[in-house]
Amino acid sequence: MKSAALVSALTAGALGLGLAPVQAGPTRQLPLRAPQKLTVGPLLGFVSGRDPNNGVRLARVDPRTLRPTGSRSLRLPFADAWAVAPGGRTLALAVHPDPVNEANSFKVVKLPSLRWSPGAVRLGADVSGLAWISPHQVVALVGKFVCCPAPLKVVVVNLRSKRVVRKERIRGTVLHIARSARGLVILTGPTDAIGPASLVVADGRGVRATRLPSIRAGEVPGGGGISKWRLPGLAVDPAGAKAYVADPDGQVAEIDSRTLVVSYHEPIAQRSLLTRLDGWLEPTASAKGDSGPVRQAQWIGNGFVLVSGSNLDDSENQLASDPAGLELIDTRSWTAHVLAPDADSFTVANGVLLVTGSRWRGNMNPTGMGLEAYGPDATGLFALFPGLDVWVDHVARGRAYIAVYGSKRERVVDLRSGRVIGTTTAEAPGLLLGRGSMFDW
Repeated sequence: MKSAALVSALTAGALGLGLAPVQAGPTRQLPLRAPQKLTVGPLLGFVSGRDPNNGVRLARVDPRTLRPTGSRSLRLPFADAWAVAPGGRTLALAVHPDPVNEANSFKVVKLPSLRWSPGAVRLGADVSGLAWISPHQVVALVGKFVCCPAPLKVVVVNLRSKRVVRKERIRGTVLHIARSARGLVILTGPTDAIGPASLVVADGRGVRATRLPSIRAGEVPGGGGISKWRLPGLAVDPAGAKAYVADPDGQVAEIDSRTLVVSYHEPIAQRSLLTRLDGWLEPTASAKGDSGPVRQAQWIGNGFVLVSGSNLDDSENQLASDPAGLELIDTRSWTAHVLAPDADSFTVANGVLLVTGSRWRGNMNPTGMGLEAYGPDATGLFALFPGLDVWVDHVARGRAYIAVYGSKRERVVDLRSGRVIGTTTAEAPGLLLGRGSMFDW
């Protein structure tokens, strides 16, 4: 029988020598790259005013101070989604006139002049994602929802005619949305049930779908009570035209987004020594029979997918959530490496992987793992805020802005030194980095 003393001794030995827990790490470097600026001209961002009911401004932003700069800006109504066209000279926006009425319209901004293109196209409901599928067409995921996964439809807008040229409803309930090089990739489950998942690809070829009978997903609404969830993670490799659906039980479905051919894989776990010893003493979340696994996944390149999330264990008496850990899946060897067993979320910055996690029990204040940082070789760089529930608000110019549960001030962490260099209460602009925004559950 394995004892707590054995775990304590091994932990003290590893940490006392300044070593990371022993584990079989990846054999290749992790390409840790944050979203890049793809717009022509200066860096742009959505800047909020003092009154949140007055919309935002699209303004030029100083990359050093993250403050608006210059006299030119564009007053916007409320924006739900945006996407940058190839070449970076055109910005597609889904906007609505006030915070209550979210019937979106599609509009286009010319860059770098920050001027509206003539005309608008009414979309009629919320917009969860936009993507360019040709130089003159944009696909939008449109649907009316209140707080949770809902039936949605794909709408294609032609910029030349300023008209909706295609509409197609997505069957089932949309659970995750991702972006490919050619459009949107959508994970769905059955309506009001947990059953076989489906992957939907919306691009210039139309809307195509394939069932994933080995992956169960969906939501069973609780009718005002406790809902049952099962959300696998979705990651997309735009360059390789591959999508990956990570089941909470460990299986991964690999889908060719061009042919929709599906293959299934069972990654071989390469767990750290300390993680294995913890498993002897206390069952993992899945062993406890948690009925609400929720996963997020991200393709980071070089054959790697990151998967994390939470296991919900709600009852009529209390709400509870446990971190599922952070796993690195190598899609070339189909091995899986546990990087942080107490993590439930991650953020990829330039050269640094930032990891956080929290644990909830009813009305008690949450506890957490604090902030951990890993380098391209998957070894630990630094750790801050032990025991606290923290999360990464945003990352910019080599600094991470860390929110702490119960505090109004964010901690500013220098990612090179791993030190806290200040605090702030300033709200950062929403920077236009990458190819577009994405609302995901």
